[in-house]
Order: sequence, then C-alpha cells, then structure tokens
Amino acid sequence: MPELTDEQLRQQQSFYDTGWRGELGRGKEQRGNLQANLDFLARTNLLKPGDRVLEIGCGIGTVVAQLAQQGYEAMGTDISQVAIEYGRAKYGNVRLEVQPAEDLPYADGTFDVVLSFDLFEHISRIDRHVGEVRRVLKPGGHYLFETPNKLSNVISETLAYKSLQWRRVHPSLHTPGQLRRRLARHGFETQFVKMDQRNEYTRSKLRQLGPVGRLVGRIDFTRLPLALQINLYVVARKRDT
Repeated sequence: MPELTDEQLRQQQSFYDTGWRGELGRGKEQRGNLQANLDFLARTNLLKPGDRVLEIGCGIGTVVAQLAQQGYEAMGTDISQVAIEYGRAKYGNVRLEVQPAEDLPYADGTFDVVLSFDLFEHISRIDRHVGEVRRVLKPGGHYLFETPNKLSNVISETLAYKSLQWRRVHPSLHTPGQLRRRLARHGFETQFVKMDQRNEYTRSKLRQLGPVGRLVGRIDFTRLPLALQINLYVVARKRDT
C-alpha cells in the first residue's frame, strides 16, 4: 500500500481511518444510500459490457464487488486503509487499492466510467480531483456521482452541528449551478438525474427525526425542482476535445 507523502492527505487518511474503524466496530458497513446509488447506475444505463470502471471513495468496495459480479472490469480506491483492508477480506478477489481522490496512479484514458458516491463534498482540493478524473477517462467517458445539494444541506448541517464545523467534513458542497460550472471548466457536459430515495436506508434515518422525518419521508423528490433535491445525482460526460 502506498505511503502518503502529502501531509494534508495523511491527515485525511487518519481522520477517515478513525471513522471507518468506529463504524465497522459497530457493525455498520455502508455509509451511504447503497440501494439508491445502484438504482442510479441502472437508470442511467451507461455501463456497457467490457467497460473498465473505477469507483473513487469506494469504502469497503460493495459497489465494485457487485459490478465485478456483473462482468465489468471494476476496481475501487479509497483513502482509508482500514476500509480497503476490510473490503479485501470480505470480497476476496475484488481489486481495491488505497489511493487519495486527488492523485490517481493510472494512465490517461484508462477508464470508460468513473464513479463516486458521497465523496465529492469531502474533497478540499476539488479542482485537482476533477482534473484527475477527466485525465483517466477515455474521450466520451462518464463521471457518474452523487453528492449532497448545498442548497438543502447547509441549513440542516449547521443545525445538526450547531456551528459551521461541518465545513471540515464537507468543504466542497455545491449547488447544481456551481457543479455545472465547475465541471464545464474541466471539459464535462453535465446532466442531473432526480432519484426517488425512499427506501429502508432513508426511512431509518428519517425515523430519528420523529414527525418531521415521517413528513419528509412522504415526499417524492423526483417531482420537485432540482434546487430542492437533497442529493444531486450527476452524469458528467467528458467532451471529446
């Protein structure tokens, strides 16, 4: 496993190793809405037989394992050594590597599709990350990802933390417009997909909010404007030139 030489990345690795160690110790293997993310991939219908797929911020590698079972040449990276070691033990031959999202050790044009879920908002050097994604994608390749909507999450996270401490964990929250502009600067064409995320993962989180959570759980967000989406599901296509 590579030794990180960048001090900021070493600090990030320590932070996320600690988080994963605690979560896995409590028996929690998934830190995001796995079913909604898989539904998003199915709905886009962009993955083709034989595609080379990279998931950045893969955690323990559950999505990578499922894609590999479906016949894709899939691999995953995560900055957390704890998560990667756990995933290797759980999934066996699935290719998982410890790598930061800002530095990808792959040749230009290696992948047909790059994925990330609940990663984008965590990266402080976000332009460096997007530039790397573009570099390793083939012409016409896609970056498919999910990230919280800044318009809805800033308020909820400020209330939850009772301060602006959330900015340490989520330094790169974006509105839909900010995402579109940033991706365009890096040579991507962007579309958004509204996803109905009302599944058991979402319901379990909303139950913690009592009556308000039950009310939110009845909302079909696919019928609401993009600005009101809680999470943004993004299809970013690398322009050929």
